[in-house]
Amino acid sequence: MPAASIAQILAESFLKGLLAAHRGGYMESQKEEGPAPLLWRFSDFLKWAELCPSEPEIGHALLRLVATCQGIPHACEVELLILSHHFYKSSACLYGVDVLVDLAFKKVEAYVYEGDFPCLARLVTGVGNFHALNFILGILIENGQLDLLLQKFSAAVDANDADEEVRGFRMAVLTLLKQFNPNDLDAFAMVYSRFDMKNETASLLESRAHQSCKEWSLRSDKDQTDELLASMGYFIEAAEVYSSIDAGSKTRQSCAQALLLYLQIRMPDLHFIYLSETNARRALVEQTRFQEALIVAEAYGLNQPGEWAPVLWNQMLRPELIERFMAEFVSVLPLQPSMLLELARFYRAEVAARGDQSQFSMWLTGGGLPADWAKYLGRSFRCLLRRTRDLRLRYQLATIATGFTDVINACNKAFDKVPDSAGPLVLRKGHGGGYLPLM
Repeated sequence: MPAASIAQILAESFLKGLLAAHRGGYMESQKEEGPAPLLWRFSDFLKWAELCPSEPEIGHALLRLVATCQGIPHACEVELLILSHHFYKSSACLYGVDVLVDLAFKKVEAYVYEGDFPCLARLVTGVGNFHALNFILGILIENGQLDLLLQKFSAAVDANDADEEVRGFRMAVLTLLKQFNPNDLDAFAMVYSRFDMKNETASLLESRAHQSCKEWSLRSDKDQTDELLASMGYFIEAAEVYSSIDAGSKTRQSCAQALLLYLQIRMPDLHFIYLSETNARRALVEQTRFQEALIVAEAYGLNQPGEWAPVLWNQMLRPELIERFMAEFVSVLPLQPSMLLELARFYRAEVAARGDQSQFSMWLTGGGLPADWAKYLGRSFRCLLRRTRDLRLRYQLATIATGFTDVINACNKAFDKVPDSAGPLVLRKGHGGGYLPLM
């Protein structure tokens, strides 16, 4: 018997099974299930197809039924097209694939007109040729059928489990989303969630957070903080996602932004979000509490020793503030020598150049200066010296700042003190006539 005749018999038999199952309500378009012998499963048909020596002939026979038979339900047509594509693909019959795509293109208009989107979704996910059938994906996305498309694809992937197919589908869907619905963040979130794209999910959450912040900034009534609360929630979610993939730097950034929004909600009279670099430094310097200053520094990338020197200097004329500020500071951050040396140079320059209180620098302090500014400034700097545990650094700071003779003398005394654990010093005469220590 010719291969074409065998293929025709197999195709017609498969169609009869499809029609019977469809009439009985047994056929689910996304699954190859049904009560035998009313419906041939794909696996059953593939076994019987081995009787035909030519796979392209089977594809032709199945495709011919779709093109010539009238009144075939859409669900049955789709299954015939999917099976036909399988045989064309396995036999590398490119001509057959081209004919199938042309026929599908002609059928799509009727499906869309009747609103039969489930069949379209089944067709494109069942065939799996997302490049050739890209127009069907576009129709489904443009008509708001993304959820349906993802459901159909999930069922198809569960049956085939092909990583390459998953990557192709994901790329095609995201490309079309950017083309048709670039601002539909919910659609992107749905796709990212389906394919476990955590990095993209976190980036999307950050985009939503920034969008909510911008909506709040356009408000005339800044006391309404609903958008800020939503934005803070998005940043927290993004931090959790980043943390799950061990993205430490991005986790820290998201947490910093969430804390900055908390600060904005708690202090609505001040402005903390979307500051320029200059204004961010100004906001950092103006904070009187370390925890609030740290939030600003982390959010704007200013948590560097050189950035903290002006902040500490701004507290110098208020000893009661510098004590608390320094206590909180050292509990979180180390006192870097470069920062302390810069403060010592600030102190020396101010004391030397501003002996007259009326000309004392007001570049960081507001509301004027107290009459006994020198006493306050000295007390504050002594607080820094007490917090400096390294004796050599403390000596260096006191020397640079000038006016702290007692501290210098105390350091010299400590340097000269022999440790209690030291042993006796035994000398021997060297070649040059001098004595060298043995211990």
